[in-house]
Amino acid sequence: MTNVNLNGIVDMSKGKRKRKKVFRPTSHYKLSEVIQKINNGQVRIRRNAEDKAYKQFGWGLPDIKNAYKKLRSRHFDKTDVSDYKEGVALDFYKATIYGEKIYTHFYIDDKSGFLIINSFHEQ
Repeated sequence: MTNVNLNGIVDMSKGKRKRKKVFRPTSHYKLSEVIQKINNGQVRIRRNAEDKAYKQFGWGLPDIKNAYKKLRSRHFDKTDVSDYKEGVALDFYKATIYGEKIYTHFYIDDKSGFLIINSFHEQ
């Protein structure tokens, strides 16, 4: 960057570079709370999620729970509203866990306090 000061002297030094702010969407539910629900046994895995995990990865319920414990904020994809339950936010995650590319979404039920895993399958 070339700057000329008031005396007409050219400054050839590099100016400070501004760092671009990277927009990272944030999840509706905290992963720490999700993991706590799993550890406390407050989790329900929908049948279709269980079936797909088994058919696509050979994974059972303990494997799904362990995969959830490996999720990190960088795996977060988006939050959306449920088509089936009015006003319920779903968090979507994409991750490679145990060498498998997974895509999953879940919510925490307000009434029961349980983590509900709706979907778990290949990306």
